[in-house]
Amino acid sequence: MGFNRPEAKRLAKAAMRNTDPNPMLVTLVFVLLTTGVSYLVGLVLTNPIYDALYTAYLYLLDGAYDPMFIFKSLLSPGMVAVYMLVSLLLNVYFWVMNFGYASYTLRMARGEQPGYRRLFDGFAALGRAILVSLLTSIFLSLWGLLFMVPYMVVMILAALLGSMGLMMLAILLLIGGMVMMVIFSYRYRLATYFLLDHPEMGALESITQSKQAMKGWKGELFILDWSFFGWLLLVALVELVGIGLGTLFSPALGTLLGTVAAGAFSLWLNPYMNGTEANFYDWVTHGSLSYRENNGPGGYQSPYGNNTPEL
Repeated sequence: MGFNRPEAKRLAKAAMRNTDPNPMLVTLVFVLLTTGVSYLVGLVLTNPIYDALYTAYLYLLDGAYDPMFIFKSLLSPGMVAVYMLVSLLLNVYFWVMNFGYASYTLRMARGEQPGYRRLFDGFAALGRAILVSLLTSIFLSLWGLLFMVPYMVVMILAALLGSMGLMMLAILLLIGGMVMMVIFSYRYRLATYFLLDHPEMGALESITQSKQAMKGWKGELFILDWSFFGWLLLVALVELVGIGLGTLFSPALGTLLGTVAAGAFSLWLNPYMNGTEANFYDWVTHGSLSYRENNGPGGYQSPYGNNTPEL
């Protein structure tokens, strides 16, 4: 029997209804700890490259100063270094928090009554949480470079020779490379779940296990992702309607209203999507959507605790 998408979604919604505290509240805390932190950092530290370009552009309009002089004056190496360091630390922080949210939604889907503290599970496995995201990013970047090199070579030849045929070939190579990148990204989708289920497993081994588990299942997960496309469009529509209504009074109010409306809807959609993906993982690895009905090979038991609600 194949993977049952409607049943996986139904079980995810049922798990959301039966989980205490409410997954929407936990997701709100997660958003505040990620998007909220990013927003606050952005208020304190802006992109120096953007600021320098914008200032140089304004002076260029006046025609009074050399834009390159303004650009060099504003864009100091120290400012760039600080911005890059903070951006790097912020990305690492996001990796750790995403690990914790995956832990929460996996437990939620299994009916284990997870609490807010599961959002910080990534800090308890800090090295592995960072390394699995870092290795995945490196692998995808290397694959992307491999696909981009032929495209760039053919594109340069097409420009030098003025060949429309080579130009079309370059476009086909670009499209093919993008498709292959999507396929390769699906190979690594379950790595975090393997780390959560197997605390003794290393980051590289979890990626290997994910690649093996996803053989023959990448298309199914792709279809599962696309089955949420309508919901994502609805989020965008809600945001546009909110912006439109708010703009009747002021542009700032429109932006705020649209963001709040879409954000509120996403508080329900995010645990729903992630819970369904957790059910997909359980199906691929354990052969059952309802994890507690299947002990797995050799009587495999969940490494997590009992069903006692957590704080």
